[in-house]
Amino acid sequence: HLKQGVLLIFDQCNKLLDQAIAGSPLPMVNEETELAAFAVKLARFVAMRDKAFQDAKVQKNQIETLLADISHQTKTPIANILLYSQLIAERSLENRELIEKLASQSEKLQFLIRRLVEMSRLENGIIRCDVREGQLRDFLLQVIGDYYDKAQGKNQEILLECPQDAAAVFDSKWLREAVGNIVDNGIKYTPIGGSIKLSVTIYEMFARIDISDTGRGITEEDIPKIFERFYRGADAAADEGLGLGLYLAREMISAQRGYIKVSSEPEKGSCFSVFIPAFA
Repeated sequence: HLKQGVLLIFDQCNKLLDQAIAGSPLPMVNEETELAAFAVKLARFVAMRDKAFQDAKVQKNQIETLLADISHQTKTPIANILLYSQLIAERSLENRELIEKLASQSEKLQFLIRRLVEMSRLENGIIRCDVREGQLRDFLLQVIGDYYDKAQGKNQEILLECPQDAAAVFDSKWLREAVGNIVDNGIKYTPIGGSIKLSVTIYEMFARIDISDTGRGITEEDIPKIFERFYRGADAAADEGLGLGLYLAREMISAQRGYIKVSSEPEKGSCFSVFIPAFA
């Protein structure tokens, strides 16, 4: 009888927990028993959980509104500064160096604000990925088009090796930016005359996009750190950048149920492998 009583109590507790998990209202128990005390405490816990969830939702909405305001309020002034700099440069031959520096610093500020807003959105779970099946060859040709002129400026080749019918499931906007960040790094850290290659391998469960370069490579001790926010290796300190590109790339890929790996050797180049689902 004792064993049956204990099992009955466990069964009742289990039903109460199922109701709490399902979000159903818990029954009011007026008896002064251990089970009644458990039910009261469980109801209190559920109420606290619901309040915490609502508070978090309100806070998330406030953060999203703030980020949208920051992005909107800074976009126009910076665009105006760039426009005025261009107009002055066209109408005056004086102080050309100062005007060019003004435009350059304005572009850096615009880039920094955009990156910081993206980072905050990712960290607060505000970015929503719209994943759908897409052709990888067409997608990667768009990425190459984004950085073709920059590579040409350093006499670099951007090569593509991708099966014609290769497909995967991804958000084209965010994956384009993520892969673009990696390609941009490859161009930046590869010497004049080098090359960047994008290649695709299709497996049963996922697709792998390899972005390899013939650049300076990454030291073994730096590899675990390169995806950290604002991290820049000692050999990259003299180059322009914020140390956010790879961090954002990893977060954008993770948001699409993917992941990223890297292999590299100093002076032998690097290969970043992006893995994304082959189907939903």
